[in-house]
Amino acid sequence: MNLSGRHILVTGAGTGMGLEAAKRFSSHGCRVIMVARREDRLRAEAAQLPDAVAFPCDLSDTGDVRRLLDFVATEHPSLDTVLLNAGVTHTYRLFGEDDAYAFAEQEVRTNYLSAVQLIDGLVPIIGGQHDPALIVTTSGAAFAPDITNPTYSATKAALHSLTQAVRLQLERNGSPIRVFEFMAPLVDSPFSAGVRSDQKMPLGEAVAELLAGLERDELELRVGGSEDIYQALRQSSDAAVRIVNAATGG
Repeated sequence: MNLSGRHILVTGAGTGMGLEAAKRFSSHGCRVIMVARREDRLRAEAAQLPDAVAFPCDLSDTGDVRRLLDFVATEHPSLDTVLLNAGVTHTYRLFGEDDAYAFAEQEVRTNYLSAVQLIDGLVPIIGGQHDPALIVTTSGAAFAPDITNPTYSATKAALHSLTQAVRLQLERNGSPIRVFEFMAPLVDSPFSAGVRSDQKMPLGEAVAELLAGLERDELELRVGGSEDIYQALRQSSDAAVRIVNAATGG
């Protein structure tokens, strides 16, 4: 995959991996649509990049997502690449005093259902471009759950399954869209600030691995701890679960 000169939409672009990815794509001469919930921070970050557009959007709100899809179709019909990176999590333990259902509802809406809505709406747009690509960020937790982030883990497992289904269906439809999955490790970013671990990969290193994998056309990219979890899972699901929870203190 040639990274230069693309027209890319990045969700979760206000901070962390999404912001770093937006910066890296911008440095390759890409036009970037930056999507995140916090409007003030998003606009400030987009203003620092050439040819970047900020679109504040709460991905848990289906109406907001429809506004985004209409905006892209009307204002950016040449979009050729999508990076679905946004996510939310709540660090808690099941069977405690926390409202597990409320946490789960928000995480499923943001992490999974928004991806279904965005993929369905954006595939017809990017599919008509040259060398189109859909990139989905999941996690090593897709292979084995972190018990301190139980619903987040479940949403990443669902997103992993969805990504595989989308890839195969597009292939059978004869679509030119390549579907990449970035199975991120535990990354040292604001997103994981609540996780105490000495196994966090530096943010810049993780995003550099993502871009390198895209250039290699590696459709399922497992980095750092996510590769360790995958290899452990091939031997034993219990071993994989223990690796995840040793890393996160679960």
